[in-house]
Amino acid sequence: MARSGNRGGQTPAVRRDGFRLPLFRKRARLYVDGFNLHHAILDLDRRELLWLDLTALGRSLLPPGERLAGVTWVSAHRPQRRDRMEALLAYEEALRARDVRCLMGHFVVHSDHCHACGHQWMDATEKQSDVNLALAVAADAAADRFDVAYILTTDGDHAATTRFVHEGYPDKRVVSVAPPARGHNRQLLEWAHARTEIEVGLLERCGLPERILTRSGFVERPPGWTARGERPDPPAPETPTPEIRRGNLRLVVSNS
Repeated sequence: MARSGNRGGQTPAVRRDGFRLPLFRKRARLYVDGFNLHHAILDLDRRELLWLDLTALGRSLLPPGERLAGVTWVSAHRPQRRDRMEALLAYEEALRARDVRCLMGHFVVHSDHCHACGHQWMDATEKQSDVNLALAVAADAAADRFDVAYILTTDGDHAATTRFVHEGYPDKRVVSVAPPARGHNRQLLEWAHARTEIEVGLLERCGLPERILTRSGFVERPPGWTARGERPDPPAPETPTPEIRRGNLRLVVSNS
């Protein structure tokens, strides 16, 4: 039996309080470019907002006629930065506990140099995140897992992802989601059906609990992912006890 393409024309359901809801809400999925969102939050100097509940964020973005069918988050681990990798691992565990699909890439370390002066240094380039996001959208579209795809990124490479859905699945819609304080990518907007922006206030309302139970135990907010005023002060350096030396005799002076 063919599926009706005019879902919006069906008779709405009526709740007891008189508020009307569509009988069949469209399935929406949120796809998050983790690096885009992470660096947008860092630019706000609001590190506490990094501990973000993407499921709550996705639900907050949807209009009444849609329901959240799933969230996909793509990022990558960088073993060369142990502190950042441990923080990201904790966040990944927290997201998985919220039923977020996490697709992880990796970094490739390589040498780079200045063509003008010849200075050389080591750098690291992230790999696979863009491909993971594009494949996730394409696979979900082919399997008919969504009616509307929300793509949170400013990366122009995903204009191809948006075009793929626009041309290959005309019954589906794509919404471009801009990270906080960043504009939309023009190339992506050429193929998106709609656009929306994330306000800082929305991030503030969608934070994760400080402590989350996962399959492997509890994970907590990373120490560096706190507000500036909440960060613990580094321990004060100990004042060495002054010593007075007299030949072979050492006299220790105590201030207590």
